[in-house]
Amino acid sequence: MSDAQDPATGWFAGWFANASPASIVSLAICIAFGFYAAFVVANEPARDGTQTDKEESEDEAEPPRDFTSSQLRAFDGSGGDDAPIYVAIKGDVFDVSAARGHYGPGGGYALFAGHDASKCLATMSLEAADLDGAISTLNHGEREQLDEWHFRFAHEKCYPNLGRLAAPASDEAFGPAALLARGTGVSKPPQGRCCAEHLISVRGQVYDVGFGGAGFYGEGCSYHLFCGKDASRALAKMSFKPEDVDRGWPDLDDLDDKEIKILDDWEKLFKRKYPRVGLLDPTLGK
Repeated sequence: MSDAQDPATGWFAGWFANASPASIVSLAICIAFGFYAAFVVANEPARDGTQTDKEESEDEAEPPRDFTSSQLRAFDGSGGDDAPIYVAIKGDVFDVSAARGHYGPGGGYALFAGHDASKCLATMSLEAADLDGAISTLNHGEREQLDEWHFRFAHEKCYPNLGRLAAPASDEAFGPAALLARGTGVSKPPQGRCCAEHLISVRGQVYDVGFGGAGFYGEGCSYHLFCGKDASRALAKMSFKPEDVDRGWPDLDDLDDKEIKILDDWEKLFKRKYPRVGLLDPTLGK
C-alpha cells in the first residue's frame, strides 16, 4: 500500500509548480522577514546587559548600569549554580556570586540576595522586614557600621560594583521636544544614578531603557536612534528609515496585521524589562 501524501504538502507543491517567479520571491521575503523579526525580539534581552552572551568574551565587562528594586530581585541566585547573586549597599550594587556559600540559597546571608541589605547590615538584622529599608533614620553608630560593610564589599572582598540601585521617575508628561532633549543618553545622569536617561516611547508609554538597556540602546549601538522618540512605527516595521523613526505614535493606523503583531511583542518586552516613567503627549510644547 502506497503512502498517502499530506494534503498541505500536495497543495504547496502544486502552488510552487504553477507560481510565477515574482510570487515565489514575495513568499521568500515574507518568510525571511518573519524569521528576522522573531530573532531580534527574542535576542534583545541577551544584548542589553540583563543576560550573559555565551559567545561574548569573558574579559569584556558590562558597563555600569542602574537597577530598579524589581530588577535587582531577579538576581537572587535561585536560578541554579551559575545564577548571579547581587546585593545592594548604600545604593551600590555588588556581584557577590563568588561568595555563593554565604549569599546563595541555603547560605547564612541568603536573605540579602537580590535586595538592598543596607539597613540589615547597619543594624545587624536578619529580619526580612528590614530588607530594602530606608537608612535615613540610622543613628551615628549604625551609619559607621554600614560604612564598614560598604568598605568591606568594595575594597576588602573586592566584589564587582555593577552600578546603582535607583528609583526611576514616574508619571511624567513628555512633549516630543522634551523627550528628545532628555532621552538620548548624552545628558548628565540624574542624581543617584550612574547611567543617563535613555527614553523611548512605545505607543505613547515612555520607558527608561537606561535601567539595563544602555548596552543595546546606548550611544554607538544600532538602536540608539530610537532614544528620545516614539519608536512604535520603526519597531513595527523593523525599520531604521528616518521616515519611520521620526513618525511614531499615534500615527499608526496604516500598520498591517503582521506589523501590529510585531509591535505587540516589542511592547510586551518593554513592559517586562524596563520601568515606565511617563506618557508622551504630542500636543505639549506646540
